[in-house]
Amino acid sequence: MLLAELMRDQITSLEKANEAATKRRQRKKKRIQRKRKTAKGEGEDIIAQKEADQQIEREQRQGGERSGLSRQALARCKRCRETGHNSRTCKKDT
Repeated sequence: MLLAELMRDQITSLEKANEAATKRRQRKKKRIQRKRKTAKGEGEDIIAQKEADQQIEREQRQGGERSGLSRQALARCKRCRETGHNSRTCKKDT
C-alpha cells in the first residue's frame, strides 16, 4: 500500500516536470517564430537568393580547376576495377 502511494506521488511529480518542460519548449518556439516573421515576398526573395548562390557554386565547381585536396577519385570495384558498383554487387564471375 505504501509502495503504491510512493509510486503515485513520483508519477505525479514526473508528470508536472514533463508539463513544465513542454511549456518551456513551446515558449522558446513561439519566441523564435515571433523574431523570424517575414513577409511572403521577403521569404521568396531569400529563397531565390539562396538558389542563385547554390547555382553559382555548382558552376564554379564544374568549371574551375579543383585543388589536390578536394579532388576525389571515383569509387571502383575491387574485382573488375570498373566504376558504378562495388565488389558485392559485381557481376563478374570469379
